[in-house]
Amino acid sequence: MVTRRVRGSSKPPAARTEPARVVLDPKPNLARTTIVRMQGPISVLLSAVACASVPRPPPAPAPRATAPVMPAAVDIAKARASGEPQLFAWAPWSKETFARARAEHRFILLHGAAVWCHWCHVMEAITYRDPAVGRLLRDRFIAIRVDIDARPDVAERYGEWGWPATILFSPEAEELGKFRGYLPPDELLPALEHVSTLHLAPSSLLTAEPGAESAPVAALPWLSRLATFQLDGYYDEQNGSWGMRQKAPLGAEAEFELLRGAAGDREAWTRALFTLRQQAQLIDPVWGGVYQYSADGDWRSPHFEKLMPFQAANLAAYAQAFRLSKDIALRSDAESIASYVARFLTAPNGTFYVSQDADVGAHDEHAAFVDGQRYYSSTESERLARGVPDVDRHVYAAENGLMITALCRLFEATGEDTTVASARRAANAILLSHVEADGRVRHDAKASDNVHFLADGAALGRSLVTLFEVTRDARYLAAAQGIANGLDSLFDARVNAYFAHDADPDAAGVFAVRGHPFDGNVTTVRFLHALADATGNIGQRSRAEAVLASISTPSALAAQGRMLGEYLLALREVGLGPAKKDAAAATIRQESPTGG
Repeated sequence: MVTRRVRGSSKPPAARTEPARVVLDPKPNLARTTIVRMQGPISVLLSAVACASVPRPPPAPAPRATAPVMPAAVDIAKARASGEPQLFAWAPWSKETFARARAEHRFILLHGAAVWCHWCHVMEAITYRDPAVGRLLRDRFIAIRVDIDARPDVAERYGEWGWPATILFSPEAEELGKFRGYLPPDELLPALEHVSTLHLAPSSLLTAEPGAESAPVAALPWLSRLATFQLDGYYDEQNGSWGMRQKAPLGAEAEFELLRGAAGDREAWTRALFTLRQQAQLIDPVWGGVYQYSADGDWRSPHFEKLMPFQAANLAAYAQAFRLSKDIALRSDAESIASYVARFLTAPNGTFYVSQDADVGAHDEHAAFVDGQRYYSSTESERLARGVPDVDRHVYAAENGLMITALCRLFEATGEDTTVASARRAANAILLSHVEADGRVRHDAKASDNVHFLADGAALGRSLVTLFEVTRDARYLAAAQGIANGLDSLFDARVNAYFAHDADPDAAGVFAVRGHPFDGNVTTVRFLHALADATGNIGQRSRAEAVLASISTPSALAAQGRMLGEYLLALREVGLGPAKKDAAAATIRQESPTGG
């Protein structure tokens, strides 16, 4: 089996890897698993934190003062100064490209990258401009660069390997080799030279698919306890949050712990507030907004990219924390994230952009390159003098749904009318541009293809139900019901789960096989159950529970590692988690000298 993990990856806590194998360095698809204190069939250790109030750490200390100098081998500025040209051209992701590979008997290299990904920039500036690499790709391969934010299906399929992810295929688009993170030229070259001898074992993702190993609906209460037990095993008592070798602002996990605390679990309450206060060190002290993660086991080695999913999840968590605790500092943290989004990630029509890069000049060869470490340790005037990191100005439905929901949570906590007005403005614009007459949701309204992804419909639909709950505007509920109807085309009745996207008759090789993504189905469960609560539709409630059971296979749950927050929130919302009450939180708050 040809696979590889390497040191440079712009992906934090999302990689689905097992604790014993994980290598989490600069990796932005957050590693789902990091070191846990006990290992067994399930890695568990119940966390206990003192039930006293916890002093608040400084909101956002500067990154390490002794940051290492960028090694010449991965220095983008020096690579550009060399003037080495790229000897091949990137091909588009299209049926014509895959047909050309078959017709010309060329192998395929897929470079899975993100606009915000530092190590993707490094690989493009150094590895892909290496003359030997360039000649091989020009003569024997078709090289495809895919923006993983533009293609959620590719992000789901290869998230374990990015970012960047390097996947090698046969001319028929069958996988031959998978490589994680930054590959210098001398490591990519042997794989390219010997590509015809590479082979892969069957993908582990297939074993996580719903089917024979799915849980029955009756087992969901037991799975709720099991998943909670698993999450507790990842808790870091010293630094807060979940995972030991890499720290990330895990908003959904913090929100679950808050609600668990609100139902009377004092230790969960303390863990949640301690975590939120600790991870505030990743909130930009100048502009607000939360960085994606810290590469080390503390909070002082940030990767500075700012992604909309992280802004939304943490805005919701801090808003919920303020609502329950009345700690004004938590409100300040929430509002600093909202302020950053309003200033940098909001389009003129009120919709929301995707992300902001960590570096300045990463996408312009002629611009001065400034790495995030230097840039984000500067004052505002120093930053503006150097330029502003690029913002990905695509408007994707899923990211907008996440932020609309988060703004509604902030409104529930603060009662500020401007907050819900921003949510309404974005929703109104997205409904006009991204939602089709049959309720199906487009990922990018301006894209030439017409693929419909589960993640977009689920996240946007849920946000509309939430907006209805806070405004009582029936138009949003009707639109949400239309989106639920549109998702029916993705429902696979054989296994009671949703496909990731539309069927594509032109898909080649491995891409002809559609999966049932765990994350997308969890969001769909939350959407359908919220909609059922609002409408009284028993059928939708039953489907939500059936889908949740279907995706609960042993392999799928083990693969989530520490990233269990959304799943646990879904279980709670269908009535199988901590009780939905805040009275216990009020009691805990009254007993704490600082309100926390």
